[in-house]
Amino acid sequence: MRAVRSDGQTIRVVTDAPDPALNACEALVHPTRVLVTQADAGSRWAGVVGHQFVGVVKKLNIPADAPPLIAARKSFLNKRVVGSPQIVCTNCDMCRAGLPSHCRARRVMGLAARDGCFADLFSIPISNLVEVPQSLDDDRAVFAHLAASAVQACHMLRAASKSYITVVGDSALALLTAQVLARHNKTTRLLHARPDRSRLCERWGIKSRSIDEPGRRQDQDVVVECTGTAAGLRLALQFVRPRGVVLLKSPSAATPFPPGTPFASEPGQAWATGLDLTPAIVNEVQILGCRDSSIADGVGALVDLAPDVLPLITRRLKLDDAPAALAAARDDEHLAIMMDC
Repeated sequence: MRAVRSDGQTIRVVTDAPDPALNACEALVHPTRVLVTQADAGSRWAGVVGHQFVGVVKKLNIPADAPPLIAARKSFLNKRVVGSPQIVCTNCDMCRAGLPSHCRARRVMGLAARDGCFADLFSIPISNLVEVPQSLDDDRAVFAHLAASAVQACHMLRAASKSYITVVGDSALALLTAQVLARHNKTTRLLHARPDRSRLCERWGIKSRSIDEPGRRQDQDVVVECTGTAAGLRLALQFVRPRGVVLLKSPSAATPFPPGTPFASEPGQAWATGLDLTPAIVNEVQILGCRDSSIADGVGALVDLAPDVLPLITRRLKLDDAPAALAAARDDEHLAIMMDC
């Protein structure tokens, strides 16, 4: 079996990897498309990398005493699926409180304590999977995880009730978030640093401007910051109105934060860069972190809102080209790099 492995520093494709073990209540999945992201490229995880996929279920391990939710998914065999990369314990205080995405012991496929999906086969809990409807082809379905992240912004903001919304960033997540927010609020605009992003926004009917053009009038109800940098937050605080909201969407790819561990304050880490938060205090700005909604919400958004995701694919490679794909993912020029498996 082929698998894309990292030792924490270098990436290589191995052809003799063993088939993954299939524990109780898990599925064996063959990916058909995977997305390569900056998080994959910057990960220090030693093991099989990759966390965003669409694939086909090849095998299920459903015990006789499996919970009804799992037993009901026997029909997933040979079906196309996407899945959440987060594996949760179901037993910690966060899981019991209904916040499984904040599980104290969560593992993340290809990023933290769990092998990922860049392989001919990988295992994943059946409960993490969502069947892909026939109306959604593989090239679109693979964006379910990014769509789930964009949808979470809508859930947290109640976007339809806001007067002015600005999205800051050039990434695939920024562009997809702008599309999803614009479906709910036509005042949404994108601020970018690359001219080609403007052409995409024009295609979608979304207002956009170069990041240096608009005045710093502090008149925006919401600023969705998608750069994951201190400079991006500083800029957001110059745009947002008093008592407005700054939504932080992108963690810094250069700052690994393994789930369940303290956030270390080592010198030189990107998140620790000096930032004066006086404007947030004086203007009583709400600063909210925003990660993901459920993978089912992501699939629903791709079907119901029909964002145009295909232009986000700026390079296509094969699984055997994974080292080149991960190297390219470090370059901000690329939006989404897709590998066909």
